[in-house]
Parts: sequence; structure tokens; C-alpha cells
Amino acid sequence: MMSCMLSAGGMLQWFRNTLCQAEMAEAKKKGIDAYELILAEAAARPPGSEGLYCLPYLTGERTPYADPYARGCFIGLTPRHDKGMMARAVVEGITYGMRDSLDIMRRLGVTTKQIRLSGGGAKSAFWRQLQADIYGIDACVTNSTAGSAYGAMLTGGVGAGVWKSIPEACDATIKIVSTTKMNKAGAKRYDSLYKPFGSLYKSLYENFREIAAVHGLME
Repeated sequence: MMSCMLSAGGMLQWFRNTLCQAEMAEAKKKGIDAYELILAEAAARPPGSEGLYCLPYLTGERTPYADPYARGCFIGLTPRHDKGMMARAVVEGITYGMRDSLDIMRRLGVTTKQIRLSGGGAKSAFWRQLQADIYGIDACVTNSTAGSAYGAMLTGGVGAGVWKSIPEACDATIKIVSTTKMNKAGAKRYDSLYKPFGSLYKSLYENFREIAAVHGLME
């Protein structure tokens, strides 16, 4: 089984590039990644960002909604919301989107014992904990975060005879280096916060198509 979001890290990148020029300038002065500052702001805000949700469908969506007309949204904005809350809503929305697909797999009988994280999201302790709590399961980081590129290399190694099978290749090269434990209280809280997210796309389904039609974007 496989799922793929079209704008996961891309949604956070858009947020950085569009709304976080001050953080980018400060990060440059300090010689650090701007994402560190953005995620620190997000981590300082409460779970659920006081009712703010973000749909991360900037370029449509692939899984679980095969919908080219879906679009990104902030829903629930009030005068109390600041950039930090918006950043947290973005990260939560991305993670909710990945949980959508995980829940489908679980309903089909797939048992999950742990989640293994890779890519940029695996670098942030805050985001690792957020994922563990939203997924309701421990989140692990391995000695390689290269993801699909690393898998392609292992597959090539099997084809070239370096290892006899994919499992043998994985056992020989991939090791867990850290585990973020799911927090029971956090998982319970996010189970509640996740429920409205699941209905937002469905509520906006026809609106996305109306917008596309009005602007001449329907295929």
C-alpha cells in the first residue's frame, strides 16, 4: 500500500517563502535554518491553534482524495490568531492529511507497530512528537532519512547481487537511531481535534469545483 500527499513539505515551504521573510532574515544572520525558527513559534502555540485548521491542498491532492481541484485553505481565523498559530495549523494540517491515509490502511486491517519518519519533518523534535501523537503510535527515525532515493539504491543493490533480497538489504543497512514515544494525553487530545479536519474537504468539495469553473480552470 502507498499514499502520497502532493503538498506536505511543500505547504510549509510555501508558508516560509510567503509569510516568513523576517524569520528567513534572522535565520540567515544566525546561520541556522529558517524552519527552526518557524517550528519553534509553532511549538509555543497550543494544540489546535485555538480552532484554526489548514487544508494543505495547494496543488490539488492525490491521497486519499484524487482531486486536482482541491485547494489550500485556512479555516477558523480570528483576530487572536498570529503567525505562530498559523504555522502550527500548517504542520498539524499536513500531519492530519497523512493520518487520513494511515486510517484507511488501518480500516483495511493493516496493523501498525511503529511509524518511521524521513525527510525534513524528521529533523524537528516538535514535529516528531506531533506525528506520534496524531498517529497514535511511536515515531522512529532511522540512520538514513533519504527516503525513496535510499530505497532505490537498496533495490539496485539487490539487483546487482550485493544482497539476496530487499529484507536482507534493509536489515544490513537500516537501523533505528531514535524513538519518539506517543504521549497518551496528546494522542487523546488530537483524536478530538482531528475529527473536524476530516469533514472540511468534503464540505468544500463542490466549492472547489465552482471556484475552478468561475476562473476557467476546469479541464
